[in-house]
Amino acid sequence: MVKQAAGVLIQPLVRSASERVSRRLQVYQTVLDAIHRAVLMPGARLPSARQLATDWGVARGAVDEAFAQLQVEGYLERRVGDGTYVTRRPQPIVQSNAPRVLRPPSQSAQQVLNRFSVYLGKPKQVELPHVLLTPVPLFPRAPMIEQFPLATWRRLMMRALSEEYRPHLSYGAAGGLPALREAISRHLSLTRATMCSPEQVLVLNSPMQAIELIGRVLLEPGDKVWLEDPGHASLVSLFQVLHAKVVGVPLDARGLDVAAGRRAAPDAAAVYLHPLTQFPLGVRTDSARRAELLQWADESGAWIIDGNFNDEIAHDGAAPVSFQAMDRSDRVLLMGTLEGIMFPSLRLAYLVVPERLVEVFVAMRGLLGDHSNASLQIAMAAFIDEGHMSNHLRLLRQVSRERRDAFVAAVKRHVPEWALLGPTSAGTHACLHLPPEVGDMEVMRRIREHGVMAIALSSTCWNPRPWNGLVLGYGAFTPSAIEQAMRVIGRVLRDMKRTASAAPPKPVPAAPGAKAYQAKGEKR
Repeated sequence: MVKQAAGVLIQPLVRSASERVSRRLQVYQTVLDAIHRAVLMPGARLPSARQLATDWGVARGAVDEAFAQLQVEGYLERRVGDGTYVTRRPQPIVQSNAPRVLRPPSQSAQQVLNRFSVYLGKPKQVELPHVLLTPVPLFPRAPMIEQFPLATWRRLMMRALSEEYRPHLSYGAAGGLPALREAISRHLSLTRATMCSPEQVLVLNSPMQAIELIGRVLLEPGDKVWLEDPGHASLVSLFQVLHAKVVGVPLDARGLDVAAGRRAAPDAAAVYLHPLTQFPLGVRTDSARRAELLQWADESGAWIIDGNFNDEIAHDGAAPVSFQAMDRSDRVLLMGTLEGIMFPSLRLAYLVVPERLVEVFVAMRGLLGDHSNASLQIAMAAFIDEGHMSNHLRLLRQVSRERRDAFVAAVKRHVPEWALLGPTSAGTHACLHLPPEVGDMEVMRRIREHGVMAIALSSTCWNPRPWNGLVLGYGAFTPSAIEQAMRVIGRVLRDMKRTASAAPPKPVPAAPGAKAYQAKGEKR
């Protein structure tokens, strides 16, 4: 008996408008839909995979994979030498008149959505602009990737993926590759004067993972945590997701206001700050404030979390030692990332914990995420040990200093004197403080129309304190791009000031401390 060349006719392939839907899934959905609608009845023989692939213009492998999935689910039977047959129809779904109960996302998840929407100034836009492949001047989170020695990194990655390192394709140590832990320990001793053993260093995927790890190990639900205000928008949401009660602590020209923190929450379990390159204000916490904070921590038993982000390229003199080096009570944790000085997609960070907490942190790290990419760790350790990191940092410091100087000069040329420039020692960003009648959210909207991006300073505040200004980045942009962007900003500021002067005055409080910040910023 000669086998038929084709089976029953099937509808054309249901193609998806999205390129993310594979051909295999399109074939699967088309055949399943035909079975649901009784176009293909039980016992019906389907055309061959070869015939369907030709008719639908897809690879035969996509048809074979779809048929195999439908066979596993019991809809098809594939008979060797005979063909593919429909075995059954799906059971009809019994419709109920009872109302459907749809559970909403958790309150903390909704708070995350709301916070990031406000942060961007677009309620319906939640994608962060720092994911853009092409940085837009003068967005302060744009990375300095054009200086990165890609050829060197490519060579190190090829070595890390060579036959010599085949065993590292298996699971890795939860605390990180020993070679990288040693390299980071040496790197921090040179750049931040830390005193830690390699065993105290944990290799992580991101600073956010470090915060989650700290929250799981050291905090109980309801514990209070001091956070800088203004500060990173994501930190408030992340600690709230960890069920901590966040307390905003203001900053002044000397850094974190410890006295204000004592008044607001003397019983806080932890404080998280960036003492050297604070975002967004760019102020440093001076030595007296550091000593005051350590004293409060000793008295209260609180943990101090020292954030290290781009500290290696801070300007204006040697960087002060880290809190970790000043700690005498084993209560300081140093966390940071290698992404800022390397490239964002690297996804390697670190956390230095007190020696007595190493075991519990490594255990929790293994539970939450096991280990970071081993090949990246191998290449990163070599990048540090072979001197490439030192050379790269030397170049970054030189370039960022030149661009800082170009930025300050452009501000003096194009920005009116009533806009006050804050400290510029943070490495890659600075704040331009504005008078109350020139709203930063509207300024941000207008400069975007001219191809310039910034972060509204008011959007980084989460207590009702009327900071008003622009957070601007200069590290990732050429002097000519900085010049052009500042020309746009200056023109927008003058236009808005004229409009505000013509309107009836409104009683708006001035931004607290803006003049004090200029004392530590650039003279105009």
